[in-house]
Parts: sequence; structure tokens; C-alpha cells
Amino acid sequence: MRQWFADLALGVRLAVGGGRTSWVRLALTGAGIGLGVAVLLAASSVTTVLTERAERQSAAGPVYAEEVSGDVLYMTFWNTDYRGVAITGNFVRGTGTGAPVPPGTSRVPGDGEILVSPALADLLAAPDGELLRERFPQQVVGTIGKAGLTAPHDLKFYAGDASVGEDGKNAITRFGGEVTDREVEPVLILLVMVGSVALLFPVLVFVGITTRLAGAERDRRLAALRLVGAGSHRVRRIAAGEALLGAFVGLAVGAALFFTARQFVEDVRLLGISVFVGDLTPWPPLAVLIAVLVPVLAVVTSVVAMRRTVIEPLGVVRHTKPVRRVLWWRVAPIALGVVALLTQAGAFGGEVAQGSDVIVIGGIILLLLGIPVLLPWVVERAVGRLRGGAPSWQLAIRRLQLESGTAARVVGGVAVVLAGGIALQSVMASAQTRIIDRPTPEADKGRIVVGLQDSPPDVAEQVTATLARTAGVREVHPTQGVTLKAGEDQYHMATVGTCEALRMQAVLPSCQDGDTFFLSPGSPHRSGYVELEAGQQVSVLVGGGDETSQAPQWTIPAFTEVKPPDDDTSLYRAGLLVTPAAARDLPVDPDNSSVQVLVDPEQPDIAEHVRNALAPLTWRAYTAYFGEVDQSERVKEFQSIRQALLAGSLITLLLAGASLLVLALEQVRERRRPLAVLAASGVPRGALSRSLLWQNAVPLLLALVVAVGVGGGLSVLLLRIISQPIVLDWAGIGLLSGAAALMVVVVTLLSLPSLRRATGALGLRSE
Repeated sequence: MRQWFADLALGVRLAVGGGRTSWVRLALTGAGIGLGVAVLLAASSVTTVLTERAERQSAAGPVYAEEVSGDVLYMTFWNTDYRGVAITGNFVRGTGTGAPVPPGTSRVPGDGEILVSPALADLLAAPDGELLRERFPQQVVGTIGKAGLTAPHDLKFYAGDASVGEDGKNAITRFGGEVTDREVEPVLILLVMVGSVALLFPVLVFVGITTRLAGAERDRRLAALRLVGAGSHRVRRIAAGEALLGAFVGLAVGAALFFTARQFVEDVRLLGISVFVGDLTPWPPLAVLIAVLVPVLAVVTSVVAMRRTVIEPLGVVRHTKPVRRVLWWRVAPIALGVVALLTQAGAFGGEVAQGSDVIVIGGIILLLLGIPVLLPWVVERAVGRLRGGAPSWQLAIRRLQLESGTAARVVGGVAVVLAGGIALQSVMASAQTRIIDRPTPEADKGRIVVGLQDSPPDVAEQVTATLARTAGVREVHPTQGVTLKAGEDQYHMATVGTCEALRMQAVLPSCQDGDTFFLSPGSPHRSGYVELEAGQQVSVLVGGGDETSQAPQWTIPAFTEVKPPDDDTSLYRAGLLVTPAAARDLPVDPDNSSVQVLVDPEQPDIAEHVRNALAPLTWRAYTAYFGEVDQSERVKEFQSIRQALLAGSLITLLLAGASLLVLALEQVRERRRPLAVLAASGVPRGALSRSLLWQNAVPLLLALVVAVGVGGGLSVLLLRIISQPIVLDWAGIGLLSGAAALMVVVVTLLSLPSLRRATGALGLRSE
């Protein structure tokens, strides 16, 4: 064991004691591994981010009292929007000093006081928040800390209000509910699994490739050690020491990059989502795994790279024609991956996932693993058959014929990104029809609906009068809603309003006070509404009650079936539409009042002016303006995951481009003497530059072919798993392939200054 440590230490000394060249090589290795480690540390922080957010959400969850005793906190939720951005909060009233304090705050705000999140405080203080300040006239007495927020950019508040009612249902004894698991669409689960594997696997490939930089120079040093008497096994241990040093430097560089970059994470908003600095902390088990995996991967890669290199005292036997690569074991991972995914066909096609996440992830990994394993064989066979051409082409092909493995392995990381991106694009293109049931309709920008809660009947009249005087408001029509129960689990809505108000809900052939209409929900199943008949007895649920035996009874009058407006935006309320005369004997629920407001959509900030007019009602009034995009949560979730995965594919592709650049610079540095001799012999530098381009482009072109084949096959298998029609996103395939081709051109251009220095006269000083 002592000898092992001594050999490893000698390898470290050789790696740092070789002068400027050794330090350049170590810097390149550390930079390459460091980029990969930084990405892995960021990925390992996702678990912590999600856990911390879930715990804070749980800690802010109120626990309501079964029986009120002692000091409690009465709280009413309220939300509003400001120029399309949601603001949420609670109006609270404590019954004494022992009332529970919301998380992130030091006390319960009193009447007329408000505690706001830092982001909301900045918005209120900014010039852009001038209109919003009218909605929050309370005195700001503090800010909400991290414990009470989900993310640093949350717009949240706690406002004290003495008018909050003492309802036993909203009496809070403490905060801190249970963590609830969200049910996620099986298709979204599959997308996340594919994206995670496709984005992280190339990073591991990149880390492994980086440790093999400067292989020829390392072998020359090891041959010198053999000359002074070192055995072959000891030489390999010394080489492992060199690889270990590069891995440890990479770990240090990666950790420094990650912890430096995360200081700015709160200033970044991706898809409207932000993260606290403290949340972006690697999960300890994964951090330990990365710290162990990277050095082990470096040592294993270094040792495997020497398996066909015979290091002798008089030189290194590595320029002879290598043994031809065999194919059978290289296709084994792809075959196993196909079998694994075939066993999960249809498992994620229902509303609930029935398959095994482990098998699906394992199958995806095996398929993607087959790409870098198969590519060296493909490149070797392809370039081995190429002959003739321009001098630049011959220089590049001859170089690839002598050593194609390294180039194939580097572009293997690019190919994995492309194959994963192709699979993601195809799955999303097919799943879009499943997640998004129908296109988002054109928003009704001329209507605002005001809902009133816990308000006496005269409040609706006051609101109507107030809004009628607001600039930009054309018409105001109050309505009232009533819940009807016709049978077991058969609930219907009745909307009471004037003919003018009802015309905003449906297309009425004609309307007079005393008429009744029925508006179907538009679904072919009609959700039980077809069971309503004229003369039928129904129970009227007033005040949210559900006791049918005690509820007043009402006989449905004769009605006319009508259709929703032609410019249907799914904003109408299906059910009975009743004029006031027909609803004389209908018990109206005073807690279910609303006001239909027609506005001028050309008026700037019309929705904000309407909301400000309702500001004195605080939590009793809430508005819904459908001129702002109103997408379902499932659509938002799908689009967020889709955009995040696309952004991740781009970042990983850039990382693969960085690996290609590091390899190109290292190859130029390693071949500086032959390049200088070629330039001195009359070979134009332009030909050398073009040879560098072909040397990068040929393996990448072959990688594109393999990536499209494997990515297309993976798409078909994944679509079978979610029981979706097979659709290949050729536009996405073309876009990713074009980005990869552009990356090769950029890498070649960036390596030209190094090539110019290598082909100068100083490159011949030792020849």
C-alpha cells in the first residue's frame, strides 16, 4: 500500500513538475472537468431546492381549530393581479397576543398595517408600481422573511384587517401543515426522466474525455520512467496519479464555479421561477457521489486508455495500426435498452403512471450509452475507406485514420445531447395534443368579472355605482349565483340578472323580464345538465350549505335552451339564466354576488383602474380579467418543463462545444512541431486550417447520423410507452443538427489563433 501511495505521489509530481507545458495541460484538464463538475453540482441541488420549497410551503400552511379556545388568528385569502403578475396574500386578525404568527414574520400585523415580501416592497416603491400603491394603502411595518416565502421573487403580503369575520372555519391555532405530494401527469414524468438523462449523461462523457488530454506527451514521460527501471504496473499507477491530480483540480474548479455562480441565482428568473441562494445546495449524498465518481472515472479512463499502449524503455508503441474494433459488444447496450423500454409499452398512457421509473430510466441510459460506445467503431470504419481529395482533406482523414477514438468520444457527448433532444422534441410534439386539450381561445379583453364575498346585497349596488363612474368602463351589470341540487351528486348553477347581464353570458333570441334560459356547458356529456326539466323540484343551497332536507325548494320554470356567445372564451357560466321576475320566489344567496363589467380594451391599464376602484372593499372583492392570458395549470406546467428542457439542451450542447474546443486546442498544442514543419515545407496555413475543420466536422457528421437514428428510435419507444401516435419533430431535428454544425465552425475559428502560433518559425526551434 505504501508503494501505491508513493507511485501516486510521483505521478502528481510529474504532472506539476514538467514546466509550463505541464501547467497548461493541467489548466485545460481542470477547466474541462470543472465545467462538468459545476453542472453536476447544480443538478444535484435540484433535490434540495424542491425539498426546501415544499417544507416552506408546508410550514406556511394553516392548521384550523376544531374548537376555538384561546387566542387564534382569523385569516382570509385574497389575490389580485398587476399587469399580468399575480399577487397573493392574506388579510388577518389576531384575537390576542397569543395568536399564531405567520412564518417569516415577527408579529401579527394590526389593523391598517401590512407585511410584504421584499419583491412586493420593491415593486411598491418603484415608479412602475404607482397604480399598485392605491390597492395597498396600509402602513408597511416590515417584510416577510425567507421562511414565509417560496421563492425570492414571490409577491406576497399579510395585511391586518379588523373586519375579518370570526368564522370558526377559518380560526387558525398554528402554522405548519403536512407536506403534500403533487400528482403530476405521467407524460410530464416521462419528459423529466428523458431530459435529466439526456442533459447529465453527456457531462459524464465530457469528464471522462477531459482526463485523456495530452495522452502522447504523458506516454513519452512514462517511457522515460521505464528507461530508468520502473515496471509496467508501476507506470500505470504513476499515470493514475496524474489523472487523480487533474480530477482533484477539476473538483476544486467546479466547486468554485458553482458556489460563485450561485451567489447570483436570486437575480435570475427562469420561466418566472426563482431560487434562494441557500436552497441551491447540493444534496449531501449526491455531492459525496460526485466527489468520489469524478476521481474514479478519471483513473479508470486513464487506465483504459493505456490498455493498447505498450510503454517500453525506448519509446511508446502506439503509432502502429491498432486492432480493429469489434461491433457485437458495442450494440449490446442499445439492444438491452430497446428491450427494457419495450417492456413498458403503454405503462404511462393512462391518467396514472403504472410503469417502473427505474426500468424506463435504465432503458434510456442504455440507449444513450450506446452512442459513445458505437461511435468509435463507426468513425473507424468510415474514415478507413476514404481516399484522395484536397490536401487539407487528406491531412484530416489521415489524422483520423491514425487516431479516431478520441475525436469520436468527444463528439459522442454532442451526439448524446442531440439524441436526447430529438427524443424530447418528438415526445413533446406528440404529447402536446394530450396535455393541451384545445388551443387557448382568444381572450375577451372587453370584460371583467368582479366577485363579491361575505357582502350584504347593497354592496353590489355600491360596486355597480362606483364602477360606472370609473374611466374606461362602458357597462356594469350585477348578477347573483345560486347553487341547485337536483339529485345525488347533481349540482347546477342558476345565474340571476337582467336581460343585459344575461346577454353577456349567452346568445338570447329575445329577452323580457320573467324569461328563463338554459345554457349548456358545451361538452357532449353536458355534465348532467340535460336532466333539468321544467316543473322539476330542486333544492336551493344558500350560504354554502349542503343539507338538502333543510334547503328551500324551488320549481324550475319553463326555459329556452340557448348557446354561448360566438366569441366563446370559456368564460361563461353554464346553467340556468333567470331574469329577476322569474326569480321572485328563488332564495338568492347574498354571498354569491358578482358584477359583469364591460370595459374599453383600448384604455391603458383598464384592469388596474377597475381593481383600484374596488380597493376599499379589500378582501371582499376579487376580479378576473380575461384579457390577461388565462392558461390552465396543466398547460403552464407542460410549457415550463418544455422550455426548461430546451434551455438545458442548449446549455449542454454548449458544454459539449467547450469539450470540443479544449480537445482542438490540445491537439494543436500536441502537434505543434509537425504543423510547424508542414508550414515550413510550403503547406499553406489555409490548408492547415481547413484540415482542422474537416478533422472536427467528419466525426460530428457521423455522430449526427448515429444521433438521428438512435434519437428517432428512442422517440418511437417513448411514444409507445405513453400510447401516443408516432410523430417525429423534423424541424427540431434540423434545428439541433444545425446548431451542432455551427458549433463545429465556431470551435474551428476559435482554435485558429493557436494554430497560427504553432505554425510560426518558433515552432521549429527544436527540430
